[in-house]
Amino acid sequence: MKNYIQQIIDLFANNEYSLSTRRKVQQWLVKEEHVEEKEKALHLLWSQAGEQKVPCGMKQSIRQMQRNIGVRTAETNRIYQLRIWRAVAVVLLAVSSISVFLMLEKERPQKDLIECYIPAAEINELTLPDGTYVMLNSKSTLLYPEQFDGKTRSVYLIGEANFKVKSDKEHPFIVKANDCQITALGTEFNVNAYPENDELIATLLEGSVKIEFNNLMSNIILKPNEQFIYSKKTKSHSLYLPQIGDVTAWQRGELVFSNMCLEDIFTNLERKYPYTFVYSPHSLSNNTYSFRFQKQASLKEVMEIIAQVVGEVKYTIKGNKCYITNK
Repeated sequence: MKNYIQQIIDLFANNEYSLSTRRKVQQWLVKEEHVEEKEKALHLLWSQAGEQKVPCGMKQSIRQMQRNIGVRTAETNRIYQLRIWRAVAVVLLAVSSISVFLMLEKERPQKDLIECYIPAAEINELTLPDGTYVMLNSKSTLLYPEQFDGKTRSVYLIGEANFKVKSDKEHPFIVKANDCQITALGTEFNVNAYPENDELIATLLEGSVKIEFNNLMSNIILKPNEQFIYSKKTKSHSLYLPQIGDVTAWQRGELVFSNMCLEDIFTNLERKYPYTFVYSPHSLSNNTYSFRFQKQASLKEVMEIIAQVVGEVKYTIKGNKCYITNK
Protein backbone atom coordinates (compact mmCIF):
# COMPACT_ATOMS: atom_id res chain seq x y z
CA MET A 1 0.00 0.00 0.00
CA LYS A 2 2.84 2.38 0.82
CA ASN A 3 4.40 2.16 -2.65
CA TYR A 4 0.97 2.34 -4.28
CA ILE A 5 0.07 5.58 -2.49
CA GLN A 6 3.48 7.08 -3.21
CA GLN A 7 3.09 6.29 -6.92
CA ILE A 8 -0.37 7.88 -7.08
CA ILE A 9 0.79 11.10 -5.44
CA ASP A 10 3.95 11.28 -7.54
CA LEU A 11 1.99 10.79 -10.75
CA PHE A 12 -0.61 13.33 -9.69
CA ALA A 13 1.97 15.99 -8.86
CA ASN A 14 4.19 15.59 -11.89
CA ASN A 15 1.69 15.20 -14.73
CA GLU A 16 -1.30 17.00 -16.24
CA TYR A 17 -4.75 15.49 -15.70
CA SER A 18 -8.31 16.55 -16.35
CA LEU A 19 -10.23 18.55 -13.75
CA SER A 20 -12.46 15.57 -12.93
CA THR A 21 -9.43 13.32 -12.35
CA ARG A 22 -7.73 15.88 -10.11
CA ARG A 23 -10.89 16.25 -8.04
CA LYS A 24 -11.15 12.48 -7.62
CA VAL A 25 -7.58 12.37 -6.34
CA GLN A 26 -8.33 15.24 -3.96
CA GLN A 27 -11.35 13.39 -2.61
CA TRP A 28 -9.22 10.30 -2.11
CA LEU A 29 -6.56 12.31 -0.28
CA VAL A 30 -8.98 13.76 2.25
CA LYS A 31 -10.46 10.41 3.20
CA GLU A 32 -9.30 9.01 6.52
CA GLU A 33 -8.08 5.67 5.15
CA HIS A 34 -4.30 5.16 5.06
CA VAL A 35 -3.66 8.58 6.61
CA GLU A 36 -0.12 7.73 7.74
CA GLU A 37 0.96 6.57 4.27
CA LYS A 38 -0.56 9.66 2.67
CA GLU A 39 1.15 11.87 5.22
CA LYS A 40 4.58 10.40 4.45
CA ALA A 41 4.04 10.65 0.69
CA LEU A 42 2.94 14.28 0.90
CA HIS A 43 5.90 15.15 3.11
CA LEU A 44 8.25 13.61 0.56
CA LEU A 45 6.59 15.58 -2.23
CA TRP A 46 6.90 18.84 -0.30
CA SER A 47 10.51 18.02 0.47
CA GLN A 48 11.23 17.53 -3.23
CA ALA A 49 9.51 20.81 -4.11
CA GLY A 50 11.26 22.71 -1.36
CA GLU A 51 14.76 21.28 -1.57
CA GLN A 52 15.47 20.30 -5.19
CA LYS A 53 16.51 22.92 -7.74
CA VAL A 54 15.21 25.74 -5.56
CA PRO A 55 17.48 28.64 -4.55
CA CYS A 56 18.64 28.22 -0.96
CA GLY A 57 17.10 31.53 0.05
CA MET A 58 13.65 30.15 -0.79
CA LYS A 59 13.68 27.15 1.53
CA GLN A 60 12.67 28.96 4.68
CA SER A 61 9.83 30.70 2.86
CA ILE A 62 8.51 27.41 1.46
CA ARG A 63 8.64 25.79 4.90
CA GLN A 64 6.66 28.72 6.32
CA MET A 65 4.09 28.27 3.57
CA GLN A 66 3.84 24.59 4.51
CA ARG A 67 3.10 25.55 8.10
CA ASN A 68 0.39 27.96 6.97
CA ILE A 69 -1.59 25.18 5.30
CA GLY A 70 -0.95 22.64 8.05
CA VAL A 71 1.95 20.59 6.63
CA ARG A 72 4.12 20.33 9.71
CA THR A 73 7.69 19.27 10.25
CA ALA A 74 8.69 16.08 12.03
CA GLU A 75 9.59 18.00 15.19
CA THR A 76 6.12 19.48 15.62
CA ASN A 77 2.88 18.01 16.90
CA ARG A 78 1.66 15.32 14.50
CA ILE A 79 -2.07 16.03 14.65
CA TYR A 80 -3.82 16.04 11.28
CA GLN A 81 -7.47 16.82 10.72
CA LEU A 82 -9.61 16.44 7.61
CA ARG A 83 -9.60 20.19 6.97
CA ILE A 84 -5.78 20.14 6.88
CA TRP A 85 -5.79 17.23 4.45
CA ARG A 86 -8.22 19.13 2.27
CA ALA A 87 -5.87 22.13 2.24
CA VAL A 88 -2.88 19.91 1.45
CA ALA A 89 -4.79 18.24 -1.39
CA VAL A 90 -5.61 21.58 -2.98
CA VAL A 91 -2.16 23.11 -2.58
CA LEU A 92 -0.67 19.90 -3.96
CA LEU A 93 -1.91 21.11 -7.34
CA ALA A 94 0.56 23.98 -7.12
CA VAL A 95 3.67 22.05 -6.09
CA SER A 96 4.96 21.48 -9.60
CA SER A 97 4.12 25.06 -10.55
CA ILE A 98 5.98 26.38 -7.53
CA SER A 99 9.07 24.46 -8.59
CA VAL A 100 8.74 25.74 -12.16
CA PHE A 101 8.50 29.43 -11.49
CA LEU A 102 11.16 29.35 -8.78
CA MET A 103 13.56 27.78 -11.25
CA LEU A 104 12.80 30.58 -13.73
CA GLU A 105 14.52 33.10 -11.46
CA LYS A 106 17.81 33.95 -13.13
CA GLU A 107 19.31 35.87 -10.23
CA ARG A 108 19.90 33.62 -7.25
CA PRO A 109 18.44 35.31 -4.13
CA GLN A 110 21.03 35.91 -1.44
CA LYS A 111 18.50 36.34 1.35
CA ASP A 112 15.31 34.61 2.43
CA LEU A 113 12.18 36.09 0.99
CA ILE A 114 9.51 37.68 3.12
CA GLU A 115 6.21 35.83 2.99
CA CYS A 116 2.83 37.53 3.26
CA TYR A 117 0.05 34.98 3.67
CA ILE A 118 -3.62 36.06 3.83
CA PRO A 119 -5.99 33.68 5.68
CA ALA A 120 -9.52 32.91 4.51
CA ALA A 121 -12.10 35.71 4.78
CA GLU A 122 -9.41 38.41 4.93
CA ILE A 123 -7.92 40.97 2.52
CA ASN A 124 -4.69 42.81 3.23
CA GLU A 125 -2.65 45.67 1.82
CA LEU A 126 1.10 46.15 1.86
CA THR A 127 3.78 48.35 0.35
CA LEU A 128 6.84 46.60 -1.08
CA PRO A 129 10.39 47.90 -0.47
CA ASP A 130 10.34 49.76 -3.82
CA GLY A 131 7.08 51.58 -3.02
CA THR A 132 4.82 49.28 -5.07
CA TYR A 133 1.35 48.98 -3.52
CA VAL A 134 -0.21 45.50 -3.33
CA MET A 135 -3.66 44.37 -2.27
CA LEU A 136 -3.84 40.62 -1.57
CA ASN A 137 -7.01 38.54 -1.69
CA SER A 138 -7.83 35.81 0.84
CA LYS A 139 -5.90 32.53 0.78
CA SER A 140 -3.10 34.18 -1.20
CA THR A 141 0.66 34.17 -0.66
CA LEU A 142 3.16 36.76 -1.87
CA LEU A 143 6.91 36.18 -1.57
CA TYR A 144 9.27 39.16 -1.97
CA PRO A 145 12.80 40.17 -0.85
CA GLU A 146 13.63 42.55 1.97
CA GLN A 147 15.25 44.79 -0.63
CA PHE A 148 15.20 44.77 -4.42
CA ASP A 149 18.91 44.87 -5.18
CA GLY A 150 19.14 43.09 -8.56
CA LYS A 151 18.43 44.10 -12.14
CA THR A 152 14.73 43.27 -11.73
CA ARG A 153 12.14 43.51 -8.98
CA SER A 154 10.72 39.98 -8.84
CA VAL A 155 7.94 38.69 -6.59
CA TYR A 156 6.16 35.32 -6.44
CA LEU A 157 2.37 35.03 -6.24
CA ILE A 158 0.08 32.15 -5.32
CA GLY A 159 -3.50 33.38 -5.30
CA GLU A 160 -4.85 36.79 -6.32
CA ALA A 161 -3.42 40.29 -5.98
CA ASN A 162 -3.70 43.78 -7.42
CA PHE A 163 -0.44 45.63 -8.08
CA LYS A 164 0.13 49.38 -8.43
CA VAL A 165 3.74 49.38 -9.52
CA LYS A 166 6.19 52.12 -8.56
CA SER A 167 7.78 53.37 -11.75
CA ASP A 168 11.45 52.45 -12.24
CA LYS A 169 12.44 52.01 -15.89
CA GLU A 170 15.87 50.68 -14.97
CA HIS A 171 14.46 47.85 -12.84
CA PRO A 172 11.41 46.11 -14.38
CA PHE A 173 8.82 44.79 -11.92
CA ILE A 174 8.05 41.08 -12.45
CA VAL A 175 5.27 38.92 -10.98
CA LYS A 176 5.91 35.17 -11.29
CA ALA A 177 2.91 32.85 -11.04
CA ASN A 178 2.76 29.24 -12.24
CA ASP A 179 4.74 29.13 -15.52
CA CYS A 180 3.82 32.72 -16.39
CA GLN A 181 5.47 36.01 -15.56
CA ILE A 182 4.10 39.52 -15.91
CA THR A 183 6.57 42.36 -16.45
CA ALA A 184 5.64 46.02 -15.85
CA LEU A 185 7.42 49.35 -15.53
CA GLY A 186 4.78 51.64 -14.02
CA THR A 187 1.25 50.33 -14.16
CA GLU A 188 -1.72 48.74 -12.36
CA PHE A 189 -2.85 45.19 -13.00
CA ASN A 190 -4.69 42.31 -11.34
CA VAL A 191 -3.45 38.70 -11.30
CA ASN A 192 -5.61 35.71 -10.34
CA ALA A 193 -3.40 32.63 -9.96
CA TYR A 194 -5.00 30.37 -7.37
CA PRO A 195 -3.47 26.88 -7.63
CA GLU A 196 -6.85 25.10 -7.61
CA ASN A 197 -8.05 27.10 -10.65
CA ASP A 198 -7.54 25.75 -14.15
CA GLU A 199 -6.76 29.22 -15.49
CA LEU A 200 -4.42 32.08 -14.72
CA ILE A 201 -6.03 35.47 -15.35
CA ALA A 202 -4.19 38.79 -15.69
CA THR A 203 -6.10 42.03 -16.24
CA LEU A 204 -4.44 45.34 -17.09
CA LEU A 205 -6.06 48.43 -15.56
CA GLU A 206 -3.51 51.11 -16.48
CA GLY A 207 -0.22 51.31 -18.39
CA SER A 208 1.30 48.37 -20.23
CA VAL A 209 2.49 44.89 -19.27
CA LYS A 210 4.29 42.06 -21.01
CA ILE A 211 3.10 38.54 -20.21
CA GLU A 212 5.40 35.60 -20.89
CA PHE A 213 4.00 32.08 -20.76
CA ASN A 214 4.59 28.49 -21.94
CA ASN A 215 7.86 28.43 -19.99
CA LEU A 216 8.60 31.95 -21.28
CA MET A 217 8.61 30.77 -24.90
CA SER A 218 5.58 32.90 -25.81
CA ASN A 219 4.65 36.46 -24.92
CA ILE A 220 1.98 39.09 -25.42
CA ILE A 221 1.60 42.81 -24.64
CA LEU A 222 -1.61 43.85 -22.92
CA LYS A 223 -3.40 47.14 -23.46
CA PRO A 224 -5.47 48.86 -20.76
CA ASN A 225 -8.72 47.02 -19.92
CA GLU A 226 -7.56 43.84 -21.66
CA GLN A 227 -7.71 40.51 -19.85
CA PHE A 228 -5.34 37.60 -20.53
CA ILE A 229 -6.63 34.11 -19.71
CA TYR A 230 -4.13 31.25 -19.77
CA SER A 231 -5.15 27.59 -19.57
CA LYS A 232 -2.76 25.61 -17.40
CA LYS A 233 -3.96 22.38 -18.99
CA THR A 234 -3.85 23.19 -22.69
CA LYS A 235 -1.19 25.96 -22.49
CA SER A 236 -3.45 28.08 -24.71
CA HIS A 237 -4.46 31.68 -24.12
CA SER A 238 -7.18 34.15 -25.05
CA LEU A 239 -7.89 37.87 -24.70
CA TYR A 240 -11.06 39.53 -23.43
CA LEU A 241 -12.42 42.97 -22.60
CA PRO A 242 -14.01 42.34 -19.18
CA GLN A 243 -16.06 44.60 -16.96
CA ILE A 244 -13.26 46.12 -14.88
CA GLY A 245 -15.65 46.64 -11.99
CA ASP A 246 -16.19 42.88 -11.83
CA VAL A 247 -12.43 42.21 -11.90
CA THR A 248 -11.78 44.56 -8.95
CA ALA A 249 -14.96 43.68 -7.01
CA TRP A 250 -13.00 41.56 -4.51
CA GLN A 251 -11.00 44.64 -3.45
CA ARG A 252 -14.26 46.26 -2.32
CA GLY A 253 -15.37 43.12 -0.51
CA GLU A 254 -17.97 42.30 -3.16
CA LEU A 255 -18.66 38.90 -4.70
CA VAL A 256 -19.17 38.56 -8.45
CA PHE A 257 -19.68 35.17 -10.09
CA SER A 258 -20.02 35.11 -13.87
CA ASN A 259 -21.05 31.87 -15.59
CA MET A 260 -19.54 29.69 -12.88
CA CYS A 261 -20.47 26.16 -11.84
CA LEU A 262 -21.53 25.51 -8.25
CA GLU A 263 -18.28 23.82 -7.25
CA ASP A 264 -16.24 26.84 -8.33
CA ILE A 265 -18.70 29.16 -6.59
CA PHE A 266 -18.31 27.20 -3.35
CA THR A 267 -14.50 27.36 -3.70
CA ASN A 268 -14.71 31.14 -3.97
CA LEU A 269 -17.07 31.35 -1.00
CA GLU A 270 -14.55 29.44 1.11
CA ARG A 271 -12.11 32.27 0.48
CA LYS A 272 -14.62 34.96 1.31
CA TYR A 273 -16.07 33.40 4.47
CA PRO A 274 -14.40 31.37 7.27
CA TYR A 275 -16.46 28.28 6.46
CA THR A 276 -15.67 24.92 4.89
CA PHE A 277 -18.16 23.63 2.34
CA VAL A 278 -19.00 19.94 2.62
CA TYR A 279 -20.64 18.29 -0.39
CA SER A 280 -20.32 15.56 -2.97
CA PRO A 281 -19.11 16.96 -6.31
CA HIS A 282 -21.00 14.20 -8.13
CA SER A 283 -24.28 15.51 -6.72
CA LEU A 284 -23.83 18.95 -8.30
CA SER A 285 -25.00 19.78 -11.80
CA ASN A 286 -22.68 21.21 -14.45
CA ASN A 287 -24.94 24.21 -14.99
CA THR A 288 -23.36 27.66 -14.69
CA TYR A 289 -24.76 30.64 -12.80
CA SER A 290 -24.12 34.35 -12.37
CA PHE A 291 -24.50 36.16 -9.05
CA ARG A 292 -23.52 39.49 -7.53
CA PHE A 293 -23.43 40.10 -3.76
CA GLN A 294 -22.61 43.26 -1.85
CA LYS A 295 -19.87 43.57 0.76
CA GLN A 296 -22.15 43.27 3.78
CA ALA A 297 -23.89 40.06 2.62
CA SER A 298 -23.63 37.21 5.15
CA LEU A 299 -23.03 33.62 4.09
CA LYS A 300 -26.62 32.78 5.03
CA GLU A 301 -27.95 35.54 2.78
CA VAL A 302 -25.72 34.40 -0.07
CA MET A 303 -26.73 30.75 0.28
CA GLU A 304 -30.42 31.63 0.48
CA ILE A 305 -30.24 33.29 -2.94
CA ILE A 306 -28.11 30.54 -4.47
CA ALA A 307 -30.47 27.84 -3.20
CA GLN A 308 -33.49 29.68 -4.57
CA VAL A 309 -31.94 30.23 -7.99
CA VAL A 310 -30.50 26.72 -8.36
CA GLY A 311 -33.57 25.05 -6.95
CA GLU A 312 -31.93 21.62 -6.70
CA VAL A 313 -29.84 22.08 -3.57
CA LYS A 314 -30.31 22.99 0.05
CA TYR A 315 -27.80 24.09 2.64
CA THR A 316 -27.23 23.79 6.39
CA ILE A 317 -24.73 25.90 8.31
CA LYS A 318 -23.39 24.25 11.47
CA GLY A 319 -20.40 25.66 13.30
CA ASN A 320 -17.78 26.56 10.71
CA LYS A 321 -19.16 24.24 8.01
CA CYS A 322 -21.76 24.66 5.29
CA TYR A 323 -23.33 21.35 4.24
CA ILE A 324 -24.73 21.15 0.70
CA THR A 325 -27.24 18.42 -0.14
CA ASN A 326 -29.80 17.73 -2.86
CA LYS A 327 -33.47 18.41 -2.27
